Order: sequence, then structure tokens, then C-alpha cells
Amino acid sequence: MNRFLLPLLLCSFLTQAQNILRVNNNVGVNAPYTTISAAIAAAGVNDIIMVEGSILAYDNLTINKKVTIVGPGYFLLENLNLQGSHSSASLSLVSLGAGSDGSSFYGLNITGNISVPSSTVVNNLTISNCRLGAFNSNGSGNNYFISGCYITGNLIFSNLSNNTGVTLSNNYIGGFGQGGGTTLVTLTHNIIAISISSSYNCDFYNNILIGQNNTSRYYNSIIKNNVFTTTQASLAGAGSPVDGTNIFSALTTDLFIGLTGNTTDTQWKLKAGSPAIGAGISGVDCGMYGGNTPYRPSGIQLGQPTINSFNAPASVQQNGTLNVKVSAKVN
Repeated sequence: MNRFLLPLLLCSFLTQAQNILRVNNNVGVNAPYTTISAAIAAAGVNDIIMVEGSILAYDNLTINKKVTIVGPGYFLLENLNLQGSHSSASLSLVSLGAGSDGSSFYGLNITGNISVPSSTVVNNLTISNCRLGAFNSNGSGNNYFISGCYITGNLIFSNLSNNTGVTLSNNYIGGFGQGGGTTLVTLTHNIIAISISSSYNCDFYNNILIGQNNTSRYYNSIIKNNVFTTTQASLAGAGSPVDGTNIFSALTTDLFIGLTGNTTDTQWKLKAGSPAIGAGISGVDCGMYGGNTPYRPSGIQLGQPTINSFNAPASVQQNGTLNVKVSAKVN
């Protein structure tokens, strides 16, 4: 029943949509589309493809048109009371081809990666509040906005890529690497967990870097008001100045509330007395939960309506009354 109500709720959240195309591949559910690819083929300009949670994985995608795809979030079994159904909309791979300019992705659980193949130009890309295995650009394009995501692997702009106007904000990122062809990359309020293999022409501020950055290379970059778990000496050979606005040698046990009693993504909230509190520019907190657009647990967006409770009897007598109780909220 909640699968029929959710499209109505989303109409009020995504008011720019002309139509909402509903996708559900659960056995026994009578949905208009059972694959995302079929919904993409049918979608028109400004239509929303709503992918409902499923115990089954959805199809891998090669996208060659502008699309907006919305899922219900991720880590829903950990962060309870956010969605009545705890199934995410999971798929493995998304490849962005020519014609996918302006595409947007929200609330999806992409276990593999989103990629821009070499010699492909994709502009105006938005990836928000998603869980990704990785992101890899070997192509080119302007205006990439990746925000509020939980990226367990690497976020890479390779030496083959040529991108400008890239903003990475309020993400958890396993590792970051970026070649010399990409310029004007801003990284703010991220947690970078493993390492930075290389960066060129980047603005780093208000981040927390908890990996071993002694092998990192920063070229022509601005590095201010970040928190490092490594020493300043370990970055002495970097190709960019690392000045006194940064904090070094911080301990992760002092920074975060930790996993005990918390969840995969809430463990990165700052604990009381954390050195990252107020360490950002203008006294804001560093890390993925800081700033004006803090990370949202499970990718549930601010203002997003969700059905957080649904109760109905398993059966009723013939001609009997079906009593259904639905609880919804705007986050």
C-alpha cells in the first residue's frame, strides 16, 4: 500500500516533475516498470523516475539522455524510523554517455560505480544523497556537483579527464585522486578516509582527512582549515602550501562519536570536544556533518516526505473492512 502512496508524496517534493514514472521489480508488485532502463526509455523532459526499494538488484544502466532518478535511501536497516520499508534501490553500475547532460541522481544505492567513459562529454551532473562504491571520470565536462554521498571507494578524475567547476561537498569519500587536466575542484566539508593520491588546482577547506596522506601530492592547490590525522611534516613535500589554519596529528578517537552504539554513517558525527568543532572557515565545524548543507543519514534529503510507518492486517474476511494505518513525515 505504501508503494502507491509514495508517488503522491513525492509530487509535492519534486514539483518540477511533469510525470513520475514508478519502477518496482519486487515479485508480485504490479508496477508500471520493472526495470529502470524501460522507465528511462519512456521518460520525457523533466520527468522523475522513482525507483522503489527492493530485495532484488535493479538493472545496470548506460544513460544517453537527461534523467532524474530518485531512490528511497540506503543504510535503512541501520538508521531506523526513516523509511517504513528498509529495502534500498540497489544497482551495480551506471555509465553516463553522450546526451546525459543535466542528469541527477538521488537516494540510490549504487554498489559499483558511476563512470564517465573516456572521450565522453557530460555537463551539469548532480549526484546527491547516494551511496556509491566509486565514481570515476575518464571523460570531460563542466559543473559536477557531488554532495551528501557515502562513497566507500575512490572518487577519481583521471589523467584522461578534463573537468571544470567540480564541487565535492559533505561526502564521506574512501579515497580521492585527480589528474592535471581537471581544474577548479572545490572540496569542502568532506571526510576523506584513506588517502589522496594526487590533486591539482583544488581548493581544500573544512575537510577531515583521516588516511595516510604522507604519499599525497598537492599541486597548485589551496589547503586551509582542514583537520589531518597525519603530521604537518608528512606533507612537507607537497606542491602546495599547507598553512597554520590547518590542524595536524588529530586522533580519530578524539574526532568522532565512533561506531559503538551508532551506524555506518552516523559514526562520523563530531563528539563533544572534537578538535574539528569550529575549526573551519568562519568558525564552522569541519567534516561531512558541518556547514550549511550537512550530510543526511541514509541519504534522506531535507524536505523529503517519507512513509515511516505502515500497518495493515495480513488478511480480512470477504466483504470485511481493511484497516490500514500509515504514518508519513517531511524530513
